[in-house]
Amino acid sequence: MQTTYHCLPCFLKQTLSVLEMVAADDATSERTLRQVMQQLSEINFDQTPPQMARTIHQQIRQLTGVPDPYYDEKQRFQQLAIHLYPQLEHNLYQSDNPLKTAIQLAIAGNSIDHGVYHDMDENRALKAIEQAMDTPILGDIDAFTIAIEQAESILYLGDNTGEIVLDKLLLKQLPLDKTVFAVRGGPILNDALMEDAEQAGITELVPVISNGDNSPGTLLKYCSESFRQQFDNADLIIAKGQGNYETLSDVDANIFFLLKAKCPVVAEHIGCQVNDALLYHR
Repeated sequence: MQTTYHCLPCFLKQTLSVLEMVAADDATSERTLRQVMQQLSEINFDQTPPQMARTIHQQIRQLTGVPDPYYDEKQRFQQLAIHLYPQLEHNLYQSDNPLKTAIQLAIAGNSIDHGVYHDMDENRALKAIEQAMDTPILGDIDAFTIAIEQAESILYLGDNTGEIVLDKLLLKQLPLDKTVFAVRGGPILNDALMEDAEQAGITELVPVISNGDNSPGTLLKYCSESFRQQFDNADLIIAKGQGNYETLSDVDANIFFLLKAKCPVVAEHIGCQVNDALLYHR
């Protein structure tokens, strides 16, 4: 997917959000905003939104001197998800279709996204999770089930911190001995890193690897060679979140995208409505 002008206000909102989170002084705020706006004025619309975000947030980190501006926010939502996990797991195993319920909850976790929802708080996250059970999934769960059964190797691409705790519910429905979980290679927005996967207990379930890059998605040309080999060799790829869809929707691979469509551009590209819960297989 290419960047469009609809994404530009989002980048400005992200910049303002970071400056507020790190309590930047007036001089730093002004310098950062001016440089980000200059960058946006020269944007290459052939890039995907995550590719542009990669450049912009690298600039923000350098100008503010804060290597991981979202660290405190990530910890807040990670702890919230960890607190909720036992009850959610109990609910899952009481359901008639644990796989479907795990998919619903994994997609609900995709709402914990400070990169899109700049006013995200605990109440909003809790509401999204509570509504998950009543949210219809647009997609073919039977086809997904068959793909899981047939796969000899599964690569699960994680997305946000907090969200990855709910991913454990879906991971436990997969053949763990055939599954590898991937996280980002460096700080970007509230995306999950290796330490977050360890904290969530995912490293106790399956091998966890870094993709070697800090884009809010999976830009294969920037990822490490070892990750690309894992990607190429996977029979089935489960890609969580809008950023992974934006960067991988044109890649020729057996990918099931699990996401909530959070913006009109992505919804139009897929052919769905904003806020739809998707199990999308291209």
